[in-house]
Amino acid sequence: MQKPDSLSGFSLCGAMILAYRRAAIGGCLCGGSAGTEKNDALVFQLNRNIPVRVSWTFAIPIVLPFLNEWASRPKDALIHTSIFAALLFASIFLHELAHAWIGRRQGVATDRIELYLFGGLTRFKRAAAPSPAWARIAIAGPLANIALAAFFDAAYYLVFGELIPVVPERPFGWLPSRSAGPLEWTLWIGALLNVSLIILNILPAYDLDGGVIARHLFLRRFGVRRAAQIVGICGIVLSILRFAIILPAAVAGILLWLPPSFKPNWTAARGVGARKPKPDPSSETDVEKAVEWRGRGGRRIHK
Repeated sequence: MQKPDSLSGFSLCGAMILAYRRAAIGGCLCGGSAGTEKNDALVFQLNRNIPVRVSWTFAIPIVLPFLNEWASRPKDALIHTSIFAALLFASIFLHELAHAWIGRRQGVATDRIELYLFGGLTRFKRAAAPSPAWARIAIAGPLANIALAAFFDAAYYLVFGELIPVVPERPFGWLPSRSAGPLEWTLWIGALLNVSLIILNILPAYDLDGGVIARHLFLRRFGVRRAAQIVGICGIVLSILRFAIILPAAVAGILLWLPPSFKPNWTAARGVGARKPKPDPSSETDVEKAVEWRGRGGRRIHK
């Protein structure tokens, strides 16, 4: 299969897709961690003592697109890898910073920001905030990427006198050509990267920003549990449909990985973890007093 006259390593789009951010809106309400301190390659603090941890795994989607180029044109590969590293870090970090900033305005303190293999993660301290507040926090990230995409596109227009071109006749014609200079390449990839992050993050699925926003929109009409289930079902459908892109791309030699993940959406669709109302103690019979309601689904456990 002949390579297109674009940035070598078809996997550029794969790395940008791989670099989607997994939004942990709700902070410590979401269990688990993106990594441990042992995986941290860089740690620094923002004002208000918010630690930022960058895992060594964050380098994987940076290096991945240019493996073929390193073998054939190491000088160009070094330039492209360095530029892409700066763009990826800035795009995801500013995305997470927008979450933290709006969270502070909503009265929700940020515990830490993490950058790792699958993008970024903003963890918030435990706080009782209403659903609209979490929706505002969720949408802040994609809005930051919209601003960045507009900036790169406008800068490209001002410098080169046209909007970022797309060549339909060329496979992957939305990637910059090999003849593009460093400045043109930077502005082109900067716009493309942020557009990719916008599209991925607004998908109505967990654990993406779009899932939090969609849940808030469904909340008033369907209630908390039903709204979460609807978003979970949407996420399951999207999780299955993504393989219609991933598998053909893999056959063509293009490395892609798309969100959303299946597990969190399957859990939400099943309604696992939803609390059932406790029985009224005043109406308990002697038999009911001999059991306790525990576990998932309120299973009875005899004392």
